[in-house]
Amino acid sequence: MSRKTNIIIVSVILGFVAAAVIGFLIWWLVTDTEEFTIIKLEGEGIGDIEYTAAFTRIRGSGDIFWWFYPTLPAVKIIKPIILWVDGVTGVPPSLLANFGMFGPYDFNLNQRSDSWINNYNLLFVDAPLGTGFSTAQSDSQIPGNLDATTDHLLFTLESFYRLHEDYADTPLYIFGEGHGAQIALALARRLASTDPPGRFQHNLKGVVLGNGIVSPALALTKLGFYLEELGYIDANGRAAIETLSEDVSSSVSGGQLRDAFDKFITLGDFVNEKAGAVAVNLGHIVDKLTREASRDYFGQRQYMQEKFGLDAFSFMQETVAPALGIPSDVSFDYNRAAVVDAFRNNFMSPATPHVEFLLRNTDLKVVIYNGNLDAVSNTPGQLEWVDNLQWPGQEEFKTTPRRTLVINRLVEGYFRETPRLSFYWMNAAGQSVPLDSPLAMRRILDRITQPK
Repeated sequence: MSRKTNIIIVSVILGFVAAAVIGFLIWWLVTDTEEFTIIKLEGEGIGDIEYTAAFTRIRGSGDIFWWFYPTLPAVKIIKPIILWVDGVTGVPPSLLANFGMFGPYDFNLNQRSDSWINNYNLLFVDAPLGTGFSTAQSDSQIPGNLDATTDHLLFTLESFYRLHEDYADTPLYIFGEGHGAQIALALARRLASTDPPGRFQHNLKGVVLGNGIVSPALALTKLGFYLEELGYIDANGRAAIETLSEDVSSSVSGGQLRDAFDKFITLGDFVNEKAGAVAVNLGHIVDKLTREASRDYFGQRQYMQEKFGLDAFSFMQETVAPALGIPSDVSFDYNRAAVVDAFRNNFMSPATPHVEFLLRNTDLKVVIYNGNLDAVSNTPGQLEWVDNLQWPGQEEFKTTPRRTLVINRLVEGYFRETPRLSFYWMNAAGQSVPLDSPLAMRRILDRITQPK
């Protein structure tokens, strides 16, 4: 072999090596700067209904779990997407909203005939990190504010649209129940903002707040009145609650949000032990309790336990996780206490500025529905902040006549509706209207999403 041939061979080899090195560097640079990756779960699944379950792995933070069910009708992309979040003190959407309320299967894994997927695309997101199947790399990575949580949800939505590009123009509605209302508002505001421009295409149409913890200190000012009028406490109990409310409001006004939260989070014990109610579930006040009944943050978990008669959290860990292919080292809702602690400095901050921003600066619908049996987000307290919103359409909203919501000749509630802002008073429903009044909630959903 000639010396010239050897030189050519060596040059070719060196060329391949250089190309490989350059390719590796390009790959390394791209992957190193990628802010998230998508881990699509490949378990056997539950039933025959199509779904996508995945983690959005956010670099340096953790994994956000999301579960998407496309609607059953053939033309899926024209049906709205319902994105559901529940926040810090509620029950993860992958559990309650999904199996307990309107997902395709119930807790017995029987297909639900009245599931929302008959008419809507459903996207359940366990947020913030540390709730549901969403896991943080460490407790220090659990977000303690809405901005960081919104960042995580933006990555999650971007990963959703990467896997489902056909849905970019599909109408999107963000639903937030309880504290999830604050998260829904912050996410809607960020998506609606043009500065900075969005990283992905979407078609956000509105935000829907269910028994939202939007201005908790203000809502608390009406709790004593609410409980006394219903006979759960007397005048002394009302005075005690109003003193607590004044303390909480003073702490919020003085910027002592952590102190305000520590008082607010003990509301159930305070009402029962110091205001004389003895055994009231604040999330569903007609729920009869014993003196010894254990109470979670605001009674929702206990009510769910009684409603379905099973350990739903074990069901998620032992049945759902293996079916989806979730790693065995992921424990369902294991870090809830750490999440609550992380949000202590921000939970009590009013989210009404987000509502006003959306009403002033966008054409999005803002819809509020409130179960009248929820004492924490009691309806008189909710109307305190709703009736004091500052935006150009407020006078039209306040002067619009209230109408009756009738289904099958039964009065399910009342509503006041303008093109931009709607409020629904829901009878015989607590913290979760879709759970307590499913037919009425479907009517509300149709009114929200269907053109008038």
